Amino acid sequence: MKFYILGVILLLLQSSVFIKIFSYNGIIPDFLTIFVIIYALKNNLKDSLKLAVFLGILQDLLSPIGLVFNTITKSLIVIVTLTFKDKFYYSSLLIKGFLILLVTAVDVGIKSALIFFKTGVFELSYQHLIYFLLNLSVFYAVSFLDENR
Repeated sequence: MKFYILGVILLLLQSSVFIKIFSYNGIIPDFLTIFVIIYALKNNLKDSLKLAVFLGILQDLLSPIGLVFNTITKSLIVIVTLTFKDKFYYSSLLIKGFLILLVTAVDVGIKSALIFFKTGVFELSYQHLIYFLLNLSVFYAVSFLDENR
């Protein structure tokens, strides 16, 4: 239950003006995606999917577009993370960093594909690279704080 509350708090922070402090050229790291990845690395598929779907639905409800992009991507992120978790020794920080980049690429790819199917416009820009690097930086900061705890 505490992880659901923490997820809701992260969602509210990510949606608020406060998080603009962490933005770079208007690009904000996706704290919820990073939280879902870390949770999936430490838990099983069933619990991870429950949390991912819950947070995805809440994030979609707060979205002005009203589509289920986040529910789909958060669920697929859990599946990708757990697939790689079983194949690699995931305690290495380098492997975790690669996983963050891969999962962020999957997240961006799925959202771009869904937008393409809805609007007919497919765009990948330099901002996606900045988004990758911001997510990676936040992940390493969280991992560093978690190891020093």
